[in-house]
Amino acid sequence: MPPPILALALTAFALGTAELVPNGLLPLISDDLGVSVSRAGWVTTSFALGAMIGGPLVAAVTLRLPRKPLVIVLALIFLIANAITALTGSLVVVSLSRALAGAMLGGFLGIAITIAGGMVAPTRRATAIAVVFTGFTVSNVIGVPIGNIVGRAAGWESAFWVVSGLAAVGALAMWLLLPGTSAGGDGAGEDRGFTVLRSGALWTAFLAIALSYGGLFVVYTYVAPYLTTVTGVAAGSVTWLLLLFGAGLIFGNTLGGRYADRSVSRTVIVILGILILGLLALWALGTVLPAVLVLLVLLGGAGFGMVPPLQSYVLHIAGTASALVSALAAAAFNGGVALGSAVGGLALNRTPHYPVLALVGASMTLLGLILFLFTHHWHQARRATPQGDPVVQHA
Repeated sequence: MPPPILALALTAFALGTAELVPNGLLPLISDDLGVSVSRAGWVTTSFALGAMIGGPLVAAVTLRLPRKPLVIVLALIFLIANAITALTGSLVVVSLSRALAGAMLGGFLGIAITIAGGMVAPTRRATAIAVVFTGFTVSNVIGVPIGNIVGRAAGWESAFWVVSGLAAVGALAMWLLLPGTSAGGDGAGEDRGFTVLRSGALWTAFLAIALSYGGLFVVYTYVAPYLTTVTGVAAGSVTWLLLLFGAGLIFGNTLGGRYADRSVSRTVIVILGILILGLLALWALGTVLPAVLVLLVLLGGAGFGMVPPLQSYVLHIAGTASALVSALAAAAFNGGVALGSAVGGLALNRTPHYPVLALVGASMTLLGLILFLFTHHWHQARRATPQGDPVVQHA
């Protein structure tokens, strides 16, 4: 892969660390801010909402701006937002700063995916997207555990100072490695702006993404109390168990991109099926430690393995490398995080029985799979697929 794509992946590493590092620190955040665990879940929910709403807005108002300075500025604003999170002790201010950081993530991912997709042949688009998201997934193997270790040793706020430092490194790498471009460059020249949003199948695909991905985060947002309460794991061991989840992310993301270049729809169907079965198994076997260890890898692989094929699929429906469509897809994923964490919080408010989270998550992902199948059938029926189009052939 070209070095500029690796620079984007490095920045995605910093952003991915920021999104998910609070999950392992949720009990500490809850105690320090003096709120319940379910309310502390807003630290994750607000970030996801910021990405879901702010990301597309950032992409929409910056369609014609030069890509290189834009992604650098987004990374720097992200850095400042995380510093604010570390400096305050108010849940309201923390939630607002997390929402700002999330908006920068959503905008960055949409633009980074467009840059990466414009640097390779159409038949390699899913793989290029997977490389960008590899930074995001590797953050769960390295960044999130390190953030959790630092947070438990020096206070949860210190984890966000680590994230700010990572964002600074990512901004420097992009400044050094990304080529200077004109407004709307790096593959954005073919971007048709808002006209691509007229497709109804595109919007149902976004909803399918949110439901499918959200099913995982019904559980993962509350993974620390789930492991300590249901599985009986010591609180200090949660960080190390999350390494298993992170290992699954890397394999799932890599394989998802590779197989999506062959067949997007089949890859999505298989991955979502695995995720549903994995969540159901967690519901049934959540008290059995060896089973949970295996399921953490499986859930990580299936949950993040869906990202490259679904990102590629919405670009296939749009028929263009669109920063706006990519940002909306990223928003749909983050909408799934927000939806899943919110639904999980509501479930915990009704019952303290943590295993129900896995059952609710499996049901949500099943709805996403059904909607994806409907969307794919609708799109195939309404749009003839040119045989010579390499982007369409693998769908």
